[in-house]
Amino acid sequence: MSIEPEFEKMPGFHVLESLWRIEYKAVSMEPILTQAATEEAQELVDSIIGKKIPKDMPDAVPLIIGGKAVITGNAVKGVFRHLISSQLTKAGLRVCCQKVKSRSGIPEGRVSECSPEKPCFVCTWFGTPSRQGALHFSLLRSVKEIEEVLADEPIPMIALREDSGAVDPKARAFMLLAPIRENVEFRGWIKGENLSEEIIGAIKEVQDMSEKGFVQFGGYKTRGFGALRIEILKVEKYETTPFKLRESYEGEKLEEFLKECQEKYHSLMDRGSKS
Repeated sequence: MSIEPEFEKMPGFHVLESLWRIEYKAVSMEPILTQAATEEAQELVDSIIGKKIPKDMPDAVPLIIGGKAVITGNAVKGVFRHLISSQLTKAGLRVCCQKVKSRSGIPEGRVSECSPEKPCFVCTWFGTPSRQGALHFSLLRSVKEIEEVLADEPIPMIALREDSGAVDPKARAFMLLAPIRENVEFRGWIKGENLSEEIIGAIKEVQDMSEKGFVQFGGYKTRGFGALRIEILKVEKYETTPFKLRESYEGEKLEEFLKECQEKYHSLMDRGSKS
């Protein structure tokens, strides 16, 4: 049965005690496709590839904004929330299942959706449909322009059509994917209100998972796409009365701070597993 050990509570959105900014980079370990193609994006990518391909245009291309490849903040938030929620569920802590995701029943180890007055650890920081979260995720943008990060050759793939499945060999669809290539650097940030060291430690935990290829974005993740290696570059804490920088963590100071935060997050999980 899931339990709720004590964790550092948020003061509430009506009291702004501190503001946080976590800057990080993400480097592709595998090719990445961040969004299904629009016709305009297909035409742009097709012109960049500049090669004769056995189709009019590639079927799937990256999301492109302002000439850069982009992963949306919503996608980043979703991956972080999923990994942290699943980890805390395994540790025996109370993690809710939102109503929009519980139509087929509440999964084992989860509880029904939190009330706004008593959010679980995950809802405290990521929010619910009726309550905003304290974490805000930016777009992840490629450092270089799309022309420099796009894979040189489209990648062929055979897919099964949903209407006829695997019964008829002729139902297999030939696709061409034009992803972002490996070793492409993206930059982004996470902003937070009144963050605790426990949630910062949880974010560090996701960084550690990413180093082994377990953090993936975009489409075709089960077919060799989407892994990103995340690295936190700087953490800043701001006072609010008046607004000013209180602490900046970089280099060795950042490593020590993240280690302390991660130990507090691990302690939270330990309290769940021992209860």
